[in-house]
This record gives sequence, structure tokens and C-alpha cells, in this order.
Amino acid sequence: MMTVYWLTCRSLSDLCSTTHQALLGGLVDRGCNVVLLNADPSMDHDGAPWSHVHVPNSTLPGQSARSMAKHMRRWVKKHAFEKEAVVVMDWRVAPRLTPVLYQRNIAWAVLDRSPPAYSGWLASLQWPSWRRSWRQVAKYSHGLGFVVSKSHSRLVERQTGTPVEKMRILPAGVNVDLFQPGVRRSRLTLIYHGRLDKNRGVLALPMLLQKARQEQLDVDLVMVGDGDAVAGLNRIAKDMKGLELHPTMSQNELAKLLSTCHVGLLPMPKTAIWSIASPLKQCEYAASGLAMLGIDHQGHRLRGHHQTSWLKLVAQEDFFDDGVQWLKHLQAGSMHGVMDAARSVAVRELSWEAPVNTLHSALLELATTSS
Repeated sequence: MMTVYWLTCRSLSDLCSTTHQALLGGLVDRGCNVVLLNADPSMDHDGAPWSHVHVPNSTLPGQSARSMAKHMRRWVKKHAFEKEAVVVMDWRVAPRLTPVLYQRNIAWAVLDRSPPAYSGWLASLQWPSWRRSWRQVAKYSHGLGFVVSKSHSRLVERQTGTPVEKMRILPAGVNVDLFQPGVRRSRLTLIYHGRLDKNRGVLALPMLLQKARQEQLDVDLVMVGDGDAVAGLNRIAKDMKGLELHPTMSQNELAKLLSTCHVGLLPMPKTAIWSIASPLKQCEYAASGLAMLGIDHQGHRLRGHHQTSWLKLVAQEDFFDDGVQWLKHLQAGSMHGVMDAARSVAVRELSWEAPVNTLHSALLELATTSS
């Protein structure tokens, strides 16, 4: 039996940890023994299908990953690994761990769900670590890296020289049993969920709501998440009827909320980071039977679906005008056909089955060739 040690800076209570939970559960379902190392209290994982090891971390800004990597390194040095064992770790902790794993002849892989998405001083700390992680993938024979898209792999190759042959693509997926269509609200309802950070274009969404109402659309906007744009959005919401703000919520709560809405929004701008993404929210929108409106770039082109009856991508400078016109057209037509089409694609193409199979096969090959 292969044992997978999963080392992450994520708390699995975070909404953003959905991917980790899906991949961990998928590995367990395929017969793997999974051990999770992160900063969560171990009691939070009582009853989980994986084992858990608590790792201390720092609460100082910008020091959490460094602190966790230090403690993970100590643990790795002392732990007795099984013959068929493989370590999967965030790129944030990889630079400190890969030399030790190499010395101990333990196979490992770097999980990169996104390069540094922040700006300013925090990005200046993260980019060097990201580059070192990928250069170690290129350097060590027992190393492998997981990316979210072909565009992501090309960025890694261009920035770090890591050959694409040492990468595997794990796009986002969705639990199609949890995220399903439900009873829709009576008013056309737009929704965005995820990080409410300024660099994600979320401050443009209230303006989209205002423009739609100026065109006599009976429409509301729901936004879910936390981030540095929340204070500004709260000020806007005080004077804007129909703008509904929620903090980060559980997957079950989010699935129920999405099932009542009509259109999922993808406001992330056309930048190097967002253009290589595989946004989890897209899959969850589709599985919930939502149409989608977003900025046109590669990161929003859902598995080859560029423009369809249920996915409308427009140029950033035309987001308000073209977006509102499409919403008018959507409201005037049959929403049921659009929603059925989105749901059908999610069930057929966007479940976690294929990414988990790719992950499992790659790790099994790593573990057996290095043992």
C-alpha cells in the first residue's frame, strides 16, 4: 500500500482548501494510506479518513510558511518512512524540505495550485520561494510538480527552466453530488464566491449591478468571501439595495446558496496569474446549473469551452456594456435550457475523477521507482 504524506500550509477548515480535501479523499478511496501535516488541531480531523499530524506555525505576517517548513523539516528528519512512501507538499514549504527528502531517497512532488497572487512586499517574499521550489523539481530525479493548466506549465518552464516532462496537470474539479441545481430566487441573481481581494476585480461587480439596473434589469448581486476588499464593499452595500455580502461559509452552505442563484461571475482581470488559473468556482457554478459571465482570458476558458449559451466571456474594457447586454438577453430567454446545459457539462467533464486519477497514477509511479 502506498503511503502519501501531504504537507500543506492550508487549514482544511478554509473554503480555499476544497481542492486539498477532494484530492486527499480521492487518494483514500483508491486505497492509499494518507497522512496530513498542517497547522490544524488534530481534533479537527477526528473521524477523517486520513491520519493527521499537527505542525506549529507563526502568526507573524509573512512568516507562517517559513515557520511551518522549519517544523516539517524536523519531523521529516526523524520520521521512519514506509518503503512505498511519497511526499506531496505546497511550493511554499518545498525549498527547505526537498534536500532532506532527496538525501533520504524519498519520492516527493510539489503541488502548485497558483503562483504568488499577492502584490507588494508579500509577493516579493513569495516569488523567490516559488522559483526555488520549481528549480528543485528540475534538479532532483525523485521530484515532480503538479500544475493546474497547460498555461501554468508554460509559465513554470519559462520562469524556472523546469521541463514540462516533470509536470502533471491537475485542473480544478467539483463534487457534483454536493453542488446541484435547486429552487432559484424569483429575481435574477448574480453571485461571486472566493477571495474578496482587490486584485481579483471584485470591486467592479457592484458597478455591474448598478449598470444592469440602469438598463431596467430586475437583478441582485451576492458576494461571498473574505479579503482586503470587504471594507470597501461594505461601504458600497450600505447605499446599494440588492447587494448581499456574506463571509466565507462551509461547502454545504455554499452549495445551498449557489443552487438558488442564476449567474456566476468571473471578474479576475487578464493578468499573468489569473490567465493560467483553473478556478474552482467555475466548476461549482456549472455543477449548480449557473450561467457564467466573466473577463475573457485563458484562465476563464473552462476546459475548452470559450463562448456558449451559458458561458459569456467579454473583453475587460467591455465588461459592463457587453455584460449587461448579455444579461438582458439571458433574462429574456429560457434560463432552464442554459442551466441544464451547464450542469450537463459539469457532470460529464468537471468532476474530481480525472484529476484524482492523474494524481494517483503519478504518485504511484514515483513511489515505486524510488523505493
